[in-house]
Amino acid sequence: MVGGHWVRALVRLVVVLAVLAALVGGAAAWMGVLQVPVLSASFGMDHPRDLGSAQPDEAAYASFSSRLGVKLPSPAANYSFSSRHEFSGSVAVNETISESTVLAIREFQTDTPGFRDVSIRFHHGSAEAAAFIDLAPYGYPLSGPVYTSFRVAVAGPKRVTVTLDALDFGRLGVPGDIRARAEDALNGYLATRLAQIDGLEITTLAFRESAVTFAGSLPTTYQASPPQPGAMP
Repeated sequence: MVGGHWVRALVRLVVVLAVLAALVGGAAAWMGVLQVPVLSASFGMDHPRDLGSAQPDEAAYASFSSRLGVKLPSPAANYSFSSRHEFSGSVAVNETISESTVLAIREFQTDTPGFRDVSIRFHHGSAEAAAFIDLAPYGYPLSGPVYTSFRVAVAGPKRVTVTLDALDFGRLGVPGDIRARAEDALNGYLATRLAQIDGLEITTLAFRESAVTFAGSLPTTYQASPPQPGAMP
């Protein structure tokens, strides 16, 4: 009898733990912060938010690049948001660039283990961005769709400041204090990285509906190393 009692108790414990694991896994899948087979897809959390962005126009991007004399000498697979980039040369630019042209840039077309399905949508004075991210390469066991709306202001020839108006991870809105820290980290990264880009000068950077106006200068040669987990462009 004693042995049977412990067996029944053990079975109940296993059942309770299984139910708790299913509930936790289901909740995480619904929130979109972890990927759970079948459940994440059924909750629509295995892909980023649809922003209604324009379709990439590769012909327009090729024409834009040719007109400016842009060279991309590295293998196509190297141009990603998880690759280190190096720049050289310079060309003056004063244009309004369509959203479809921007989305045809190779980095938007190349998925990596950390970033995939990256999209952006421009509005008058602001923009939205969405992607599916896996934070494991950055030391965090989380993955899911991320969304942000933001504004950008020019602060110098090689400096911009970004204001994050919203930041969502899965279904969860990131609290304001954490969003502020993310904004500070992003602006710190941009200040360092933009200063290192030879040939860059920003006079105007303004969002329009479905387009962005840029005046200044851009590099003409863009080299990219193979994607590295945890790397930033």
